[in-house]
Amino acid sequence: MIEAEGIRKHFGSHQALKGVSFRVEDGQIVALMGANGAGKSTLFDILATIDSDFEGRALVDGFDVRTHPKDARARIGYVPGRFSLYGDLSVTENLEFFAGAYGCRAEDIETLSPCLWKSLGDFTHFRADTLSGGMKQKLAICCALVHNPSMLLLDEPTVGVDPVSRYDMWKEIGTLRDKGVSVLVSTHYLDEAGLADRILFLHEGETLLFDSPEHIIRSYPHRLYSLPCSPAELPQFEAALNAEPGVLDHYLWGDSLHFTADASYAGTPLCGRKPSPVEPGIEDIFIDTLSSGRKRL
Repeated sequence: MIEAEGIRKHFGSHQALKGVSFRVEDGQIVALMGANGAGKSTLFDILATIDSDFEGRALVDGFDVRTHPKDARARIGYVPGRFSLYGDLSVTENLEFFAGAYGCRAEDIETLSPCLWKSLGDFTHFRADTLSGGMKQKLAICCALVHNPSMLLLDEPTVGVDPVSRYDMWKEIGTLRDKGVSVLVSTHYLDEAGLADRILFLHEGETLLFDSPEHIIRSYPHRLYSLPCSPAELPQFEAALNAEPGVLDHYLWGDSLHFTADASYAGTPLCGRKPSPVEPGIEDIFIDTLSSGRKRL
């Protein structure tokens, strides 16, 4: 379990985290979301005991990451946003190095992460820096799991990864959850966020949402509409939306415009075209939350 209470972090005059609080229960996946610069990687550095210069309190299985970093670190598997393994070592040598650092056996990875390690089977003698992006990330996760941690921190593990590797990684994440491992994973992929038990949405260091995907969707406060629109029509449709009473915001959605409205919007046609009500998805809520956060902050 991980507990964060009032986490604040300054870099000079810039406040990167503004009193962030949340809890990741045993056997729970929390998706950490937010635009670049929201404070996600800063939060990971604090939880992984890399950065102890912060305000507030963070506990891993009851151990304070600032006062008992060794105890906390023994329970954490961390995959940072940048590939941080040894490129001049082979796949097997990297795994053995990390196993040795934790005083455990590299062979145990066959039971701790069977899916990912099996997919690396034909590459165990390859140098790590010759692997594809997906294979590098699989290796990084295996190295983070080799000591059987109770908490897994994954900073954007699937960026630039092919769909098959993404599937393999999330299959393993689901298996780890079933074993009681707590997982905090940052992602920009909305379909991945929907697989989590809860979503923690940060904007400019502040928590805007922390709830289950289902409840977030059910609690969506606006009416959502879709309006077919070609690129050539975009300026006139945007002008019509900006002038329409009750319309709150709008954004491109494929070959359409999605727009939010309050109860005062009458549903009248715009530029001779009638909008259609649609059910919001995670991506709509992501955009709306980000827009609301910018206006509020």
